[in-house]
Amino acid sequence: MMGSAEPQRNIFHTIQLEDLVPQDHPLRKIRPLVDTERIRELCKDFYCADNGRPSIPPEQLFLAMLGGYLLGARSDRRIIMELNCNMAFRWFVGLDIDSKVWDDSTFSKNREHRFDDANIFETLFDDTVKKAVESGWVSDHWSIDGTLVRANASHKSFVPIEVHQSPEEFRKAIAGKKKSSGKNNDNNSNPDVDFRGEKRSNETHRSTTDPDARIATKSHKETAMPGYTVNGIMENRNRLLMGIGVEVFRGPASEREGGLSLLERAKRRLRLRPKTLGADKGYFEKKFIKRLFKRRIEPHVAAMERGSDKVHMRVRMRHRGFGFVLSQRARKKIEELWGEGKDWHGLRRFARRMLANVRQEAWMIGWLLNLKRLATIEARATA
Repeated sequence: MMGSAEPQRNIFHTIQLEDLVPQDHPLRKIRPLVDTERIRELCKDFYCADNGRPSIPPEQLFLAMLGGYLLGARSDRRIIMELNCNMAFRWFVGLDIDSKVWDDSTFSKNREHRFDDANIFETLFDDTVKKAVESGWVSDHWSIDGTLVRANASHKSFVPIEVHQSPEEFRKAIAGKKKSSGKNNDNNSNPDVDFRGEKRSNETHRSTTDPDARIATKSHKETAMPGYTVNGIMENRNRLLMGIGVEVFRGPASEREGGLSLLERAKRRLRLRPKTLGADKGYFEKKFIKRLFKRRIEPHVAAMERGSDKVHMRVRMRHRGFGFVLSQRARKKIEELWGEGKDWHGLRRFARRMLANVRQEAWMIGWLLNLKRLATIEARATA
C-alpha cells in the first residue's frame, strides 16, 4: 500500500533538542571542552554589573563563531542561517528550539567594540595548550612551518602607492582600463580591467581593500595572490599547535622571523621551550639557526647544498642521528594541519581584513584545531 503525507500537523512536540544530536556528531565531542565560565570571566569587564538591558550571553557568541568555522560557515550571515535550520548547532550554542536568533550584525559590533582589543581568542588558544601540558600530552620535540593564506582582497584592488585613492576615485581610475568587450561595466558591477603590460609589485602597489595584504607566492611556479604568511609551531606527539601567528608577507623572511616570534611567545606566555625543532629547507638560514642555538634548541632542519658556515656544518652533523630522522618525519604533520584548516575551517582565505583582525581569525582557527585534537586524545584515552 502506498503511503500518503499526513496533512494534520502536531501543535505541540515533546522532544528535547539534545535528542536530535547524534552521539558521534563533532559538535557533541567538542562542546564539553569549551569552558563557558572562562569565556564569561574574560568578557565580564565589557558589560555593566547591575544596570542596562540584558545582552546576548558572550559565551553564545563565541560558541556560534567557533561552531560556524567548525561547520565551514565563515560569514556572519551564514552562521545565522545555520542557527535557524541546524538543530545540532542550536544545541551547541545553547539555544532552545524556539529561541529567537539574533541579527548577524551582532557579531561585528561585539568584535569591534569588545572582543578584538582584548585578544580573547588568543587567551582561549593558550588555555588549550595549558590543558594539554597539564595532562602530559605535549612533547619536547616541535616542528615549525609557514603557509600562505589568501587575503580578502582582489588583484583589482591594488593601485600605485604614490597616489592615494578613495574607493570612488579607484572606480574612476579603473574605468579607463576597462576592456572594450561590450560587457556591462557600470559602477555597481565587477569591472573588467586589463593589466597587460603593467608591472605590479609590493614596492609600488597597495590594496585599497586590505592595505596589509601583499602580492605573495612561495614559488615562481605558483600564481601570485594577495595574501598573508601564517606561521605555526606544533608539538610532534599529538599534533597540537603551540602557537599560530600571521605576518605581512616578506618572502621567506616572514616565515623565519615569524617562527622565532612564536618560539619567544611560547617561552614568555606558556613557559615552554622545545628541545628540538624540525623544519624544512626554507629555514636552513644562518641567522635563524644561530638564534636557535642561542635558545638552546637543537635545529633539526633539512639541509641544502649551499651554505658552508660553521652553523650550517653543525646542522649537517645532526643528519646522522636517529632523532633528526624522527623530527623530519614528524614535521610533515603540521602541513596536514594546514590542509585540514584550509579544506574545512576557512584557512584557505581569510574572511576578515587588516592584519590585527586577521590575527584574531587565525587564533580562532588555531583554537578550533586544538580543540579537535584534544577531543581525539581524550576519546583515545578513555577507550
